[in-house]
Amino acid sequence: MQSQRSRSFSARAGVLVAFVMLGGCELFRPTPATPTATPVQAPADDGITKYLDTINGLASMDPARQADVYYEVEREYTRAPTTTSTLQYAAALVTPGHPAAKPQEGKRLLEALLATPERLMPSERSLCAVLLHETNARLTLEAENRRLLATLDDRGRSQANSDKRAQTQAEEIARLRRALTEAQQKLDAVKEIERTFIERSPTPPGSRDANPSETQSPSTSR
Repeated sequence: MQSQRSRSFSARAGVLVAFVMLGGCELFRPTPATPTATPVQAPADDGITKYLDTINGLASMDPARQADVYYEVEREYTRAPTTTSTLQYAAALVTPGHPAAKPQEGKRLLEALLATPERLMPSERSLCAVLLHETNARLTLEAENRRLLATLDDRGRSQANSDKRAQTQAEEIARLRRALTEAQQKLDAVKEIERTFIERSPTPPGSRDANPSETQSPSTSR
């Protein structure tokens, strides 16, 4: 009986020691390190830097730099009109502010590039679409400005013609007034001449044949 209790106690003690040892292992297990934040990597160059460099160079206020950039882009396009050189040349043509800008021609090239989007990288397609949108907006504004200027010119010419007609009418009225004044002066002069002639006449008008018997000699009886 005593040996059974001893064996039971030994078993329980062994289990307790095992739990203590397991707890100790957990207590002395190293704490995992807190993960550190990984720095955000800048996106890799996706191939549009050269296009942006072309646009920035042509937008420069330095005419020499503008000429150099455009010369290089045009030469590459003329030598080998690849998708890249075509997009770069189109970007140069639609960039305003330099003497060689041709937005209509650049628009045509951009539309041709977007007609085959599978030949463009996603970033190139986005750039091409943005350039085309901006070019269309600018061409629309330029057309509206030309229309407004033409309207103003037409109204200006119409106003000038109206002013000219009014001036002509005013001059005609003044001429007629002068002619009327001259005619009235001539009529007054004629009336004055008649009045003077009448006053100088010895026989008042209307009394010369008033009594014919007085002017005839008496008839003699035979």
